[in-house]
Amino acid sequence: MKKSSYFISTRIDDFVLYYNLVNDTLLQLPVDRNEGCIECLQNPNNTMSIYWPKLYEDKFIIEDDYDELKEIQRRHWKTVNSADELNLTVISTLHCNSDCTYCYQRNLGFEYSEMTEADFDGLYTFLLGVPQKKIHINWYGGEPLLAKEQILKFCAKADKDKRHTYSYSISTNASVYDEKFFRMMERYGMTNVTVSVVGAGEVHDALRPSTEYDSDRVIKNIISMTRYTSVVVNLNLCKSNIESIKEIFEELSGYRHSSLSFSFSRIVSYAHRPCAEIELDVDTYMKRVIELANWALDHQFRISDMSCFQNFGVYCGVYAKNNYVVGPALYLYQCERSYNPSDSFAQIANGALVYHLNRTDCAGTELCLDPYQVDECRACKLLPYCNGGCDYLRKIGKNACPPEKDYLEEYLKLYYRIFYEKR
Repeated sequence: MKKSSYFISTRIDDFVLYYNLVNDTLLQLPVDRNEGCIECLQNPNNTMSIYWPKLYEDKFIIEDDYDELKEIQRRHWKTVNSADELNLTVISTLHCNSDCTYCYQRNLGFEYSEMTEADFDGLYTFLLGVPQKKIHINWYGGEPLLAKEQILKFCAKADKDKRHTYSYSISTNASVYDEKFFRMMERYGMTNVTVSVVGAGEVHDALRPSTEYDSDRVIKNIISMTRYTSVVVNLNLCKSNIESIKEIFEELSGYRHSSLSFSFSRIVSYAHRPCAEIELDVDTYMKRVIELANWALDHQFRISDMSCFQNFGVYCGVYAKNNYVVGPALYLYQCERSYNPSDSFAQIANGALVYHLNRTDCAGTELCLDPYQVDECRACKLLPYCNGGCDYLRKIGKNACPPEKDYLEEYLKLYYRIFYEKR
């Protein structure tokens, strides 16, 4: 017998949590019993220990010939190759009604900036022939709701497709709200909306300049959206807003028991749109996220983003074979941060995928790192979650590891609070 290589533990008040990232098992022990548990883990062949049956059942103790690395790979590739559902991120338009100072779509010089009517028709024709019964589309941009009439027309047509079941989500800045649109999208199978938010008042105006809307309009529209779907408010954090971001919680405090929840992301500077002067370093960002999340939970808000402890085998959709980004002119990309047709791997034409045979294969380059062959990755407790991390960041020379890598104990405490703590 041996102990698992991929579990973490942490103490909360008078009990200790153990979490296994390979098998998604959670064990809770009183503090006064933790010493006995540690001794059993250190001596996994001691089957007489009162702790051994539970540790073995939850795979904190495993057979000598049980290969956790192979199990991680098996689960990863099973999810990567899953044919149960087709997931699409559809960039309906790259136009936007604000000029965010940190937007990673700035200064790229798009060859095609929006989907035409022919593109929407071509996408529908393609989807009619796909083998998956379930199709999920995340409408993305730019600001996708600038194309709300085209989206609604597409969904109305897809609703008549008897071979497939469609569901939808939307990633938006919440500047656009139309009652009819959201009422109809609820009917067509809208599951949730993710709204990116940077702050209130002057903070919003500085980071997200717009002549068309302000933060008051964003808050009002978020509240209206909750009548029709779940809304995730994604707080984009940087030096300019970190001290005032709680104002957004306060603005929405009357709706904390609705379908509203919150997540966090870090504003990052890239070469094509530098904003290094406002970027938080990873450690500062993580410490503030943990602080903010705990504060929000203390005040009865819902936190939704704890993905490293909700492991389904794929860190990012870029890995999955049935997960595409569809851009204008129906070019297909693996990553939502690619918009140049020269980076696409295929294009939808005449209802079929036409693969680019001259596309350079990345095999053998640092971009296609195999984490299961890298000692540092194999030894990392987060491998069952990240499976090598972000290829896009690796490609542009940045750290590909998830930012929570060095904060797993604090994240485990949050995970427990979000999903197990009684309120």
